[in-house]
Amino acid sequence: MGRTYYVDEAVEKYFTNIIQQEKSYVTGLLIGHCSLQRDYVVLAVQTPQKEDQADVPKKSSATSKLDEIDDEWVSIHASQVNRMLPGGLLVVGIFLITSPELSKDSQNALRKVIFAVDKSSRKNRLWSPNENDVTDRVAMHICSATKKSTCRTFDVADPKSTAKPADWKYQNAPSSWLTVDCSVRVDLTIPLSSCSTYKERQKCTRQGLEQWAKELENAVILFNGQVKDSEGDLVEEQRKSSRGSGRKWRQDYKVVALVTILVNSFNRSTALVRACKTSLSIQGIVKCKGYVSTNKPKVKDAVQAIKRDLFNTVSDRCEILFEDIFLSGSQQAIEPEKTLSPLPQRVFIPIPGANVMLCDYVFGDETEEDLKNRFLEMLDQEVYYKALTFVEKTDNPDTHGMYSNNRNNVSIVFCSSFSSFPKHNADFLSWMDLCNFVPHLETHVA
Repeated sequence: MGRTYYVDEAVEKYFTNIIQQEKSYVTGLLIGHCSLQRDYVVLAVQTPQKEDQADVPKKSSATSKLDEIDDEWVSIHASQVNRMLPGGLLVVGIFLITSPELSKDSQNALRKVIFAVDKSSRKNRLWSPNENDVTDRVAMHICSATKKSTCRTFDVADPKSTAKPADWKYQNAPSSWLTVDCSVRVDLTIPLSSCSTYKERQKCTRQGLEQWAKELENAVILFNGQVKDSEGDLVEEQRKSSRGSGRKWRQDYKVVALVTILVNSFNRSTALVRACKTSLSIQGIVKCKGYVSTNKPKVKDAVQAIKRDLFNTVSDRCEILFEDIFLSGSQQAIEPEKTLSPLPQRVFIPIPGANVMLCDYVFGDETEEDLKNRFLEMLDQEVYYKALTFVEKTDNPDTHGMYSNNRNNVSIVFCSSFSSFPKHNADFLSWMDLCNFVPHLETHVA
């Protein structure tokens, strides 16, 4: 039996609006949540047009072919959208709306794009999938004339995968979610063996983040000072206490991640000293958010959502900063003894018709208009300033931008006076533990 996708009503309305544009074809992303129990689609986003590309012809034109679809451009769009998704949400598939004469070629086109998007999504990911991760991705085709839809899935873990039928069920009400929010203090130092170009710094940063994520992946999570069974029901106690009362429940957790120090067979941790020209420190408080389905939520689901969001948000901010350095042309070696580069701060926005919030990252000199244009281009969503949630905003906004920096805002510090760095053979975080680095996650499930 194939997979079943439960789809928010807003997605159906979105498809109807696209069909009314009467284009030969439209591609786009499907955003939602996958689990072994149930799959959801909460948002559909059409692929933005290239600046140097003319509009797709109307469906009356016979010149348009599906082999014109630029799978690389769709993949770039997917990579940008992935940055805007909190933990628990991901690009679950692709949709394609075509005129009748192009429908026969839709499956081959969808297969090509869906594998390209998955490859792009995995490129810069810090976390590794586990046995509970679903590798099926949905491919939705709709004929613009007949409104007939065909839903299939492809297993992206198998390059030879063939299409399997799947069910597509619209829901009258938006899907409900458990929301996990937390603040994490990050104090991460990465040695840089070379600092001649920004690309070398970017590469070293990436390697340091991968090792940092590897250690946190195996961290022990304490809920209110106790280890909870990962297979246990996340909200069982709250459901029992609120049953029959007719009241909504809320549970606050104080969560601590304990990072273990790896040791060798002699029960001793060995360390090396490595000469370095510079060091890079990522410091500050980051805000994380994860979504867990209300359908039999388990403790491990919440832990996974919040961990992956932490990995993604730190990694994405570093990538955005290096991209900004590249675009601004400031790619020279770092001369000052110490250089502070604030990382972009996170802002959340509710999505109409869905019970979730997506996010974006802004630098201090960006304006409200910059943010609105980016949401419109990437997510095809109109946003309003009053609806934005600046979770890392200070009380004193900058007069030229949307927020000002303070000592708690996350930033990168380049220091050129660093000469050596103690490094354990198999454990990067253990050195930071000696510097009292233990991330505290103040979490609530609402």
